[in-house]
Amino acid sequence: MQRMRSSRDDRGAVAVWVGILMVPLLIVAALAIDASAMFTDRQRLQHGADAGALAIAQQCSVAPCTDDVADAVAQELATANAPAGGAPTASAELDPGWVEVANDSERDFWFGGAAGEDDVAIEARSAASWGYPTGGPAVMPFAFSWCELAVQAGLPAIRNTANQVVGLQIPAAGVTRTILATKTSGTDCTGPSGNLVPGGFGWLEPTDGCGDAVTDIDSWAPSDPGNAPPNGCSPSDFSQWIGQTVLLPVFDVYVGQGNNAKYDIFGYVAFRLDSYYFAGQYETPDRPCSTNQRCMRGTFLRYADLDSDFEYSSGGPQLGASVVELRLPEEG
Repeated sequence: MQRMRSSRDDRGAVAVWVGILMVPLLIVAALAIDASAMFTDRQRLQHGADAGALAIAQQCSVAPCTDDVADAVAQELATANAPAGGAPTASAELDPGWVEVANDSERDFWFGGAAGEDDVAIEARSAASWGYPTGGPAVMPFAFSWCELAVQAGLPAIRNTANQVVGLQIPAAGVTRTILATKTSGTDCTGPSGNLVPGGFGWLEPTDGCGDAVTDIDSWAPSDPGNAPPNGCSPSDFSQWIGQTVLLPVFDVYVGQGNNAKYDIFGYVAFRLDSYYFAGQYETPDRPCSTNQRCMRGTFLRYADLDSDFEYSSGGPQLGASVVELRLPEEG
């Protein structure tokens, strides 16, 4: 009769197998736990780099900025999104219309020693660009005259070395003004009639319905003459823009009359609409001018647009509005 082996005889074999398998088990743990922690740290480091690049681009797009300021902003946002593994260090590299942020940190491994690795350096890179809008869809079918803005809103012209107007000086805090139609504005921006085209208030021919009047700088935009807003617009189209900041075209030259009139687009200004009076039902309860006038009131701002269909360029006209975009460095 065959004799059965006792469980005591198996104990030594189990211990041997446990010893043999311990190293690969620790390596698997290192891969599963340490790699997961490293991935989480890198994600937080990337969030900090993206936030830093966007914040620097927004700040530099509306005001002068320096390398020291950019580094400080990058470090602040990196620290706010610090990974669990270690305190990050951040730096920013500025170029005209462009910033690149580099965040670095270190992750100590818990089990990595079994595989010969005690820690690893992790890094994240991000970049953002900015510029002045050069073309896109204006949600309101309207364009300002830069001369009228300079006079009525008190926005001095910015001139280059050739004495050409390249923008308007928008105060950092913005400026709130009521802008009158040219017929009643009393400025010297128009001809003897005191008007541009009939109505004289810069209505554009909408692309679709009442909005999306697509324009580009140095191109002609067809006008929609008359006192009232263009056909296809309704009072609700304008009331929905109250309190909203929008980018509106600014023109420098106009030609033609009536339906043949058109405006040469100079640039784009950021404008937050507060109230208006055009004609008939196109008015707000706090009408900002008399019934004999046509006007709109709002604030001209330094404004960085993060969600825009506008094209932009670092060399575009400077009217306070800018477009900021998060882009990977290799996108150029």
